Amino acid sequence: MNGRNVRHDPTMDGALDSLLVLVAENLGYTCRRVSADAVLLEGAARLHVSVRNLRQLARRVPRDDWPALVSDHVTTIVTAIEEPLDLSDFDLGQHLLRTRAYPVEADNGGLASRPFVPGLVEVVVVDTPTTVRTVTTEEMHGWPVSGDALFMLGRANVRADGPLTHDEHSLGGVRVSVLHGMTSYTATHLAWLEEYLPIGPHGALVVAPTHGQIVAHVLRPGGADPRTRYRAAVAAAEELHAYALRAHEDGPGSLSPHVYWWRGGDLTALHLRYEDGRLVLPSDFVAVLTALAAEH
Repeated sequence: MNGRNVRHDPTMDGALDSLLVLVAENLGYTCRRVSADAVLLEGAARLHVSVRNLRQLARRVPRDDWPALVSDHVTTIVTAIEEPLDLSDFDLGQHLLRTRAYPVEADNGGLASRPFVPGLVEVVVVDTPTTVRTVTTEEMHGWPVSGDALFMLGRANVRADGPLTHDEHSLGGVRVSVLHGMTSYTATHLAWLEEYLPIGPHGALVVAPTHGQIVAHVLRPGGADPRTRYRAAVAAAEELHAYALRAHEDGPGSLSPHVYWWRGGDLTALHLRYEDGRLVLPSDFVAVLTALAAEH
């Protein structure tokens, strides 16, 4: 595993953007860029398309396949909006419900969502064979189950889909566990991470750069020398941070570039900084690790 390579981006020459406009117009939509990473399609409905995600997908296929890729991607999104599911019968549709993590900026205030971890929200979605569609608060309030009970149902359905695959890798000399699977809900498994890893009182450093993977390093006491423990934690945080930044940029399905500290079921974002080219861990994080080492 490696997160430090820099490559030329062939998707930035304008061809992909032109294809996006062409496909949108063929579907009866105008296309207007609203940010560096998104465009707004306006027609029978108004919807946002992530240019970042489209670029990430395009990097993975030959250039000759871009027209088919863009057409399929945009058509799937438009179809999901124009032909919404009938969710009025909760009993019939509840088995389709899942919860999925999204960047906090993806919530426009109308989604059935709640805080998940710093920078991410947990959103109730409907999983169909062709698409994953978010649930609105209006739809949620029309059901006999809402609030925490609805999120518990969504999580239960994710768990029922089966566990993730667990692999061990070396990341710049740091031992990490990689959780992944053929699912759109990998990050939801952060809620029961301790069932995958033997996490002790020191916790674990975790990244979830995309919807497809969780990478974690379980923190160990690391001997009696405080400097040895600190260096080990710095090395792990630095490698995970570099990997998360790169994987988040590459995608597809970018989620979070941040490093989190998992401890006792809670996830805290580590605010990392660099001094003279060296990573410095947050003082409160170091203080807790030091206190725990003294107890053990």
